Amino acid sequence: MASIRALSPWLLGTLVLSTACVDALRLEPPTGSGSGGSGNSTGSTQGAGGGEAIPCNSNSECPEPTSVCDTVQGLCVECLVLSDCGFRPGTVCSEGACVCPDKLSYCGPSECVDLTTSPVHCGKCGHACFGLCAAGTCVDPWEPVAAEGAPSARSNHVAVWTGSKMVVWGGLSNGSGNGAVATGGVYDPTTYTWTTTSPVGAPKARYDATAVWTGTEMVVWGGLDSHGLALNDGARFDPTKNAWTPISLSLAPTPRGGHSAVWTGSEMIVWGGKSDVGELSNGARYNPTTNAWTLIMTYAFPQTARTRHCAVWDKAKSLMNVVGGFGDNVTDAVTDVYFPNGTARALLQYAPVGENWYNTGEPSEPSARSNHTCVYDGLKTIVFGGMVSGTYHPSGAAWDPTLGWTTIGGTLPEPRADHSAVWLDTQKVMVTFGGRNPNPLDSGDIYNSASNSWIGQVPRALSARYSHTAVATGDRMIVWGGTGPMMDRLANGGIYTYKP
Repeated sequence: MASIRALSPWLLGTLVLSTACVDALRLEPPTGSGSGGSGNSTGSTQGAGGGEAIPCNSNSECPEPTSVCDTVQGLCVECLVLSDCGFRPGTVCSEGACVCPDKLSYCGPSECVDLTTSPVHCGKCGHACFGLCAAGTCVDPWEPVAAEGAPSARSNHVAVWTGSKMVVWGGLSNGSGNGAVATGGVYDPTTYTWTTTSPVGAPKARYDATAVWTGTEMVVWGGLDSHGLALNDGARFDPTKNAWTPISLSLAPTPRGGHSAVWTGSEMIVWGGKSDVGELSNGARYNPTTNAWTLIMTYAFPQTARTRHCAVWDKAKSLMNVVGGFGDNVTDAVTDVYFPNGTARALLQYAPVGENWYNTGEPSEPSARSNHTCVYDGLKTIVFGGMVSGTYHPSGAAWDPTLGWTTIGGTLPEPRADHSAVWLDTQKVMVTFGGRNPNPLDSGDIYNSASNSWIGQVPRALSARYSHTAVATGDRMIVWGGTGPMMDRLANGGIYTYKP
């Protein structure tokens, strides 16, 4: 009786009549029987799949998935009998559509699920949870980034947040010789889908590059090739067009990797890093509107060459703040040191307008370090972790233009370097994740800017990693890629939602 209940109403009333079998799996009613005539309907009736109805006289006129012609109504539908639903296993035929029973939802390829409780399809098909799903929402603050269609495994890549999507590109792969890649993807956390970045016009393969988001494009520049040689070219990527535009080489900075790049609102500032010979103390500004470079003047201040530093753009003061790094000793060009050192302070500041450099230091400045992170909260530059005199460090400090440097209070996080840190502007907190000490870490911490203190830890869910990327969406952090515990590069990630 189950199969009879699945039949459409007109067929139940005509079981005693002979039917014309169009194919082995589909039955059509006799032409002209029942209401609706023989099928030249041109009305705006909605189809079984929710789209515009397609008129028909036979099955051959109907496209997938509405490939069955209901000749009584003269419309293409998904099914007339249960066997028509073989393309959607687990469903039954109801009113011309293959639907899941008991108010379940079809999430394919053969699943009828309860979207309110399914940890694989929570609230929406494709939305997975690390833990439980309740009332269509993940209980755990972490949820995985979709794996289907994701870029290949990598570390030391770049990533930006466009305002609605995450763009990932470049990096070191797991392939032969751990070579660099010139591929990437655009991830939409709303639809849980990846789109592959176009290879046409993309920069050559590289890692340890930098990328900034201009508001319309991602600008990728510099880095190291598969042989570890420094590069001084790049390109701009428009995710709406999935297209690359080359960057001018005229007056571009010398080749480098491990440098910093910030976006001022109109220009990208590239500074420092390491060439094939040694650390650098120069840079340039790039204007994407004019596709032109302007070299940064270095005579105004004796900057110290460094790499593995961090830099942020202080929008309120129109300054680039450079913190820490690793490079050549001020007095001995052969010996590499961690900054600050001697007359070199923890914070260098550069003003594009007027080409001025400032060396700001005081007794409370943070200790010398490299491979650390820094974020900008709208007022303060917040520094955390890194390598301090060759050891992993848990300390942090905040630079306030009015108050100067202050040490971050609260319980110190686990020491780490090569981690990530993002500023969640809607929640006014900095969230850190991962890194190594020396093994990869799966932990993170939360910093409150108002109290200048650590206020808690990020729950564990995402696997341990370092040299990954993290972007901020406003109230969420998206982590992707990196190097895992077995030195294998990763092709997965997670989204962390901060809930006070």
